[in-house]
Amino acid sequence: MSDFVSNIKTINHPQQTVYDYLSDLSHLEALKQRLSDPALQERIRQEASERNMGDIGNLSERLDSLTCEPDSLSIGNTPMGSLTLRIIEREEPKTIKLEGEGTPVPLTLWIQLLPLDAMSCKMRLTLRAELNFFIRQMVSKPLQDGVENIANMLAGLPYADMA
Repeated sequence: MSDFVSNIKTINHPQQTVYDYLSDLSHLEALKQRLSDPALQERIRQEASERNMGDIGNLSERLDSLTCEPDSLSIGNTPMGSLTLRIIEREEPKTIKLEGEGTPVPLTLWIQLLPLDAMSCKMRLTLRAELNFFIRQMVSKPLQDGVENIANMLAGLPYADMA
């Protein structure tokens, strides 16, 4: 097993507010709507190019195939077919555990939340994937970068606007 852990992020919203939104993945539909902005998609493409992340493909098509339900997040238009992250455990208000379905390797993702004070909390993501030695050598950096990017995106969500 290989673990990829994000840096700890500070979120300027109460732990319970963040937990309530992240424990219901249908709330990410608002993020999907924001990402459908062509100007934002172009900015994402440019940033991916600057970071040598390669061609990220047609974001509009990928967003169209993204389904956000209370307990799962699925994307159907990937080179590997349909991929799903499904919530398998909730520990209110501090942990949300998701498991990959249709992923090339077994994986689990934890979202951990801890209060800082009444109006803010800390968040950390951990991705655990079952990787053999050779695969781990090839994908460790992209997976670590991906976990960090997801943590940054989740930390930057406008939780107050979602109420």
